[in-house]
Amino acid sequence: MNFPRLPIEKFDENGLLQAFYINRFSEHLKKYHSDINHPHKHDFYLTVFFEKGEGRHDIDFHTYTIQPNRVFFLQPEQIHHWEFDQEAEGWIFFHSEDFYKLYVTHFELTQWPFFQSRDSNPKLDIPEEVADILHQRFEEILTEYQENAKHAFLKIANLSQLIYADLARVYVTQTAIPGQKNHLYQDHFHRFTQLLDKHFSSQKNASFYASELAMTTKHLHRICLSCAGKSTSQLIAERLLLEAKRKLVSESKSIQEIADELGFENYPYFHLFFKKHAGETPKQFREKNS
Repeated sequence: MNFPRLPIEKFDENGLLQAFYINRFSEHLKKYHSDINHPHKHDFYLTVFFEKGEGRHDIDFHTYTIQPNRVFFLQPEQIHHWEFDQEAEGWIFFHSEDFYKLYVTHFELTQWPFFQSRDSNPKLDIPEEVADILHQRFEEILTEYQENAKHAFLKIANLSQLIYADLARVYVTQTAIPGQKNHLYQDHFHRFTQLLDKHFSSQKNASFYASELAMTTKHLHRICLSCAGKSTSQLIAERLLLEAKRKLVSESKSIQEIADELGFENYPYFHLFFKKHAGETPKQFREKNS
């Protein structure tokens, strides 16, 4: 199975190339049904807020329930797919990293807890009072997006920041971890995840990342435990496993070729690694998801 990668330009409805999109979810589903009806991935950051509907949402091989007042966050390259038991209503908006950097200069996108790392929980349940506020903000963004008056995208970016702030306040209460108030730890952890995304196939030892961050392996271990509740080695293994799964289901290459690309010395080592962490062999996983 080859999972298509949808670029944000595909959704450039107004021809302004602003790398931003918003719509009511039901309208989005109707218009792009043929493109998003099957598992796919994006090159942008996406937030979807369900006000009505039931079903399932698969994100990077994990399944979540779709229900009213539930929000999902997706980062670039994550594979996802949804199926509905009841018609869904709500809102969807997404933007590129460049769009965010253009209009928001004082706060990095990855400082929001739901976009902090690949390990961030992608779902959030919000109380009714927050849902009402979000609905109003989305209505206002959609109006700005459709009318495209002067300074529209500056206002859209500011309203998006308000939405992220509303969601982040709820998010940290539902995904509380010991290090969430230690901003220095969070900064180090973010730098670690950036390095991991870049080097996971060639560098599988915690000592490399500790050296790059100018700290001891013990200190990096403390940071990872504080910010993610997992050891450095666990996070490295999970990132490798995720990429292996993505390649097994989205590329036609042999398992040996995938093992080589991921930096494993030989196929038996990759086989043992995958079975240990996934509970099944690479071949079994590919056949089950093909």
